[in-house]
Amino acid sequence: MKPNAVAITCLLAASAAAAAPENAPTGDAVVAARTPRPISLDGRLDEEEWAAAPAYSRFVESFPNPGLPASFRTEVRVLYDDAMLYVGVVCFDPQPRAIVRQLARRDTDTTADRVEVAIDSGGGGRTAYVFTVNAAGVLRDQLVYADVNTTDSWDAVWDAAVAGDARGWSVELAIPLRQLRFSSAPEQQWGFVVRRHVPRTHQVFGSVLVPREANPLNPGNLVVSRFGRLEGLSELDPPRGLELLPYVAARATVRPQYSDPARPEPRLVDPLVDVGLDLKSPLGSGLTLTGAINPDFGQVESDQIIQNLQNSEPFFPEKRPFFMEGLDVFEPVGSEYGVQQQLFYSRRIGLDAPILGAVKVTGSARRGLELGVLDSVVMGAGNAALVPLGYGNPDPAALAPVEQDPDRSWRFRLRQPFRFGPENALPSAHPVSTNYFAAVGRQRLGGGATAGAMFTAATPLEPRCRRHEFANDADYRAAGCDSRGSNALGLDLSVPGEWGGFAQVEVSQAVGGPDGGRRLRDGTVLRAGDLGFGGHMRWGKLGGEPWRFEVQYLYEDAKLDLNDVGYQPLSDFQWVDLVGRYVRPNGFGPFHSFKADTTLDVNWDADGKMARSLNWWTSSKLQLPGYQELQVRLNVEHPQWDTREIARSGIAFERTGHWYVTASLASDPHRELQGKLDVVYFRTMDEGPFGPASGWSSSLTGSWRPHPRLETKLEAGYEHKPQGPRWLETLPDGTAVFGVQDPRFVSVTLRQQLVFTPRLSAQLYAQAFSSAIRWGDTFYGASVNGRRRLSWADLAPVAYAGNPASHDATVNLNAVVRWEYRLGSTLYAVYTRSQSELPARDGDVPSGLGSPDLFRGRAVDTFLVKWSWWRGG
Repeated sequence: MKPNAVAITCLLAASAAAAAPENAPTGDAVVAARTPRPISLDGRLDEEEWAAAPAYSRFVESFPNPGLPASFRTEVRVLYDDAMLYVGVVCFDPQPRAIVRQLARRDTDTTADRVEVAIDSGGGGRTAYVFTVNAAGVLRDQLVYADVNTTDSWDAVWDAAVAGDARGWSVELAIPLRQLRFSSAPEQQWGFVVRRHVPRTHQVFGSVLVPREANPLNPGNLVVSRFGRLEGLSELDPPRGLELLPYVAARATVRPQYSDPARPEPRLVDPLVDVGLDLKSPLGSGLTLTGAINPDFGQVESDQIIQNLQNSEPFFPEKRPFFMEGLDVFEPVGSEYGVQQQLFYSRRIGLDAPILGAVKVTGSARRGLELGVLDSVVMGAGNAALVPLGYGNPDPAALAPVEQDPDRSWRFRLRQPFRFGPENALPSAHPVSTNYFAAVGRQRLGGGATAGAMFTAATPLEPRCRRHEFANDADYRAAGCDSRGSNALGLDLSVPGEWGGFAQVEVSQAVGGPDGGRRLRDGTVLRAGDLGFGGHMRWGKLGGEPWRFEVQYLYEDAKLDLNDVGYQPLSDFQWVDLVGRYVRPNGFGPFHSFKADTTLDVNWDADGKMARSLNWWTSSKLQLPGYQELQVRLNVEHPQWDTREIARSGIAFERTGHWYVTASLASDPHRELQGKLDVVYFRTMDEGPFGPASGWSSSLTGSWRPHPRLETKLEAGYEHKPQGPRWLETLPDGTAVFGVQDPRFVSVTLRQQLVFTPRLSAQLYAQAFSSAIRWGDTFYGASVNGRRRLSWADLAPVAYAGNPASHDATVNLNAVVRWEYRLGSTLYAVYTRSQSELPARDGDVPSGLGSPDLFRGRAVDTFLVKWSWWRGG
């Protein structure tokens, strides 16, 4: 293994050995009592069983005055039986009419009065399940993992009810034990905390004080190792049983008949029917099996449209329910800081082919050992009439003669057995069948440290195409039918605490691909069997106050490639970040919180022979007495050598330097009308004929809740960010041509929510996006023959007949009605529309952001009804 990667692990291993013991939780324990009969939920703790449970009321304030006794009395009681855990909370309030009762869709964050119950049923101080209920009865569940990271990815079937009276409000929660993981010990002791949020006073009360500074990146969020205790649980058997969630989805897609974007008419209606099944079952005391057959995600909101000016892939968050649940165990160490090397990126699965089936096992095999295994097969059918033409990047004109007479017949397809629809609804090429596999294990060490290992693999199950699909050998070879995949192995170490850090080292192996290898964006040729190495670490004083110091190091050699299963935007790269922070999470004087940080970033290529760039940025953030937030940031980057700019050449090009300053102001987040304004001023440096140039961007985000049932969110943004010289193409004689890129975009996004009841809601998502990229009148060039570097100073004016200007305008719409007609079972009605502008004719590309041809362009409308029925064993 490369010495750079080994050094990362050695440094963190030394830290693990010296890790300080965890702080013991403070406060008295909450004691549970066994109930002889189930509790009927109505929100009122008036059953005689509740009277038998000891009341815990020693709540303390954690914000804005940490450590003070709670000024609003709160009582919590806990009952249990063999199948259910019941938590009852009474929230006394001197002004019951002022209680905020905002309705929202399930799993939506609200600023209403609310109670959250967090349970570490494994008792390991690392993972907790969070159940939140607001004063209007809206339910939300979350997962806290790695002690401080919170995600909405975990979903459970549970119930709650609320009630109000002259004293305030109260809530009863019924949490099935099958949703929790715990041991078979005769006497249980779980980590436990109850928090109450009062938005009109901004106060947060807890059954135990969790210091804001205990969570280094998100002050005030939960920290599992600081939980109190839940005692009195005895003679509980880990639950058994199978949860099934079958579904039927019927959709009609109205789309253009021809793939040519210049021919939006006529349109066809493609009816489709999908059937599938999700399942879940406990395995022993700590593991859970989750499976899916032909999962459907038609109700999931579309990804946001962006203008990507970089030559690397953007990162999009996972939104699909099957992959979100249990995703935490596959997260890399340090994910809360943002990670450039991620062995498992679930968005890869189903990106190029439908998911036939997937299964995962997650949980604890024994105390302190977390496991996760996921396997998924993607497989799909192609339109038999178009398959020979559809490989590679087919010309729409070549597909048009076949598309003129589409095959509307229905037939059973073994490659896609759970979807039924006409032949012409299938893509023009068979998606490559691939098996995706990921396995991770993390063992807790002394002092709260953890050590882990992860293995991932993308294994193609077939070639991209077959000889019998082509008329001759020449066409077959030209189609490039070799499929490819990869394997990757990573080792990681995490040491929590004020002084600590984390590290990961990894190795990748290329699998398959063409005989001559494939050329990556930075010019590296990757052949079957090639190994790549990398790693990253962050170490220092990551917690506490007021001073924090840390160093980050990242290394990835030229042949490290995690992108078949994971996410890795760069390669042939190493950098060092030196970071200093001053933080006051509990505020000072009239201010509620303050933080300031500065970072010096230096990076080189992997062999250290060429400096890539030097960056410096500093920022500060302050929460004002009125709970508004003010933030400013200054960033300077110069120089910046980029081996990915001249695609697949391996030549480093010197981009012009730049600096920018950002100012942000956000209003009190607990008001009915909220807003946030960001303004950025951007300027390129004076680099001969290419600078300086100025640009700016602005974004405004606002939300309005005029009624407890109604919420409107609006996001509007504009950006003009001059780029200096950017590569266009390399001519046959070896001349690389550049133009001065001048991009702009405008985006408006609307999210509208109407809630009839906590289980019946309507949601609208709409985004209008327009971008224009213009280029200067002069083009520049330089020969790349025999070069390893090319500077902006080497460029000279050249004649260029191309027209690289581009314009893009798109509208995405997603409307969803969700009805949870019985516990865990839902009915969705969904309408989606995607429309793009009509392509420019005769090279007449619009120079502005307006698009008169937007609603004359290609549009795809989909109508979906999806029914699911939950059955718990």
